[in-house]
Amino acid sequence: MFQSSRYLLATVLAVLCSAVCMERGWGTPSSLGARFRSEYIRLRNVDPSGRDAMYRKEWEVLATGIRSILTSNISENDKSRLRIISADTHLRLFRATRQRAYLTAATDSLVPLVARRTNETSPEILSEAFLLMGDIQISGAGIGEAASSWYQKSVEAGGAAGRVAQQRLIGVSNGTFSRFIPSSDLESPRLLRDSNSDPRRKNAPILVIDPGHGGADAGALGLSGEQEKEITLDVARRVKTLLEKKYGYRVYLTREHDLFVPLARRTAFANRKDAASFISLHVNASAAHDADGLEAYYLDNTNDEASRKLAERENGIAHGESLDDLSFMLSDLIQSGKLEDSIILTRSIEGSLKKKIVKHGQGLRSLGVKKGPFFVLVGAHMPCSLIEMFFIDHPHDGQLLRQEQFRSALATGIADGIRSFLERTSGN
Repeated sequence: MFQSSRYLLATVLAVLCSAVCMERGWGTPSSLGARFRSEYIRLRNVDPSGRDAMYRKEWEVLATGIRSILTSNISENDKSRLRIISADTHLRLFRATRQRAYLTAATDSLVPLVARRTNETSPEILSEAFLLMGDIQISGAGIGEAASSWYQKSVEAGGAAGRVAQQRLIGVSNGTFSRFIPSSDLESPRLLRDSNSDPRRKNAPILVIDPGHGGADAGALGLSGEQEKEITLDVARRVKTLLEKKYGYRVYLTREHDLFVPLARRTAFANRKDAASFISLHVNASAAHDADGLEAYYLDNTNDEASRKLAERENGIAHGESLDDLSFMLSDLIQSGKLEDSIILTRSIEGSLKKKIVKHGQGLRSLGVKKGPFFVLVGAHMPCSLIEMFFIDHPHDGQLLRQEQFRSALATGIADGIRSFLERTSGN
């Protein structure tokens, strides 16, 4: 009873706080909207399915707060993005509680977007709205035909949501999607094979390696058609093997096959494993195909235009938020002491790779350690790093990335860098 009253009070306070803050000029509707988006991203990272009872009341408070601000005088663009978040939040609550009021609220959030489309509504927002409408149909009634019509509209609108909708259509046609599917940015959950059951490694540090992109999201493309998703998965597998066999660590991959795994689920997976560190692997690309070199990133805001553009490309699957949302989440990383360790981890991997590629020769270079607003690192409870393993579309870098020997050298450099970091920070 006490818990219920406490969270009911929290819900009321969320609404009153929004109203009072705006009335007294303590926060504009837009800034409050950005804070709600920040809270949504945080909850999505720690509870991707929305079914963890520990976070139920927090989802409820968020849903109430967003409903209150949707009646405010905010821009149509901000309102559209908040409608998507509101629908997704209510849909999660419906799946957790089976209370149809949440399903109705999810639909009501989207109706202004799908029924009164205007030129101001971006194709990306429309695509997400159509995708969510399809999810609502299946979650509420299990009606595949009705859902398929919405999914088809999402596919036609394009974007990342359209690619997910295409997979939903395949699932509906072959019967693999039924009454429950994860919501807008989440593909169907897949169990990753556990190869870490060896009792001899019971107390060894846990590491999570993230092969960037996958499935419908190929990532960057090389001049000969090579795909980033294939290279990252291959190198990640090699890193995993080295860390397990050479150092005895317990290592998990966020994907073990050519699958689309949303950004939020990747970090949440690392959190659930209570990993000692999280490393996301990528390869780079440039518009003129003339950039080359290795780059290593840790999570932070930056004014560097090249880093921001790279982050925008790597963040392509995450929808409903902007780079500016990151500023509201960095305080948690800094206060938890993980930012400093993330910098050490990133420098350790970059330094190890630099030694390895110098030994490998062939004119390779490192562009150094940098900071960037990468959503795949947001919400990590452990030191984390994103490695751009050279440029896939550069003639020289791309040629090397196709070679087995070079990929093995990359994996060795990354694994040794992780080992060096753990020795320095924990004595393992």
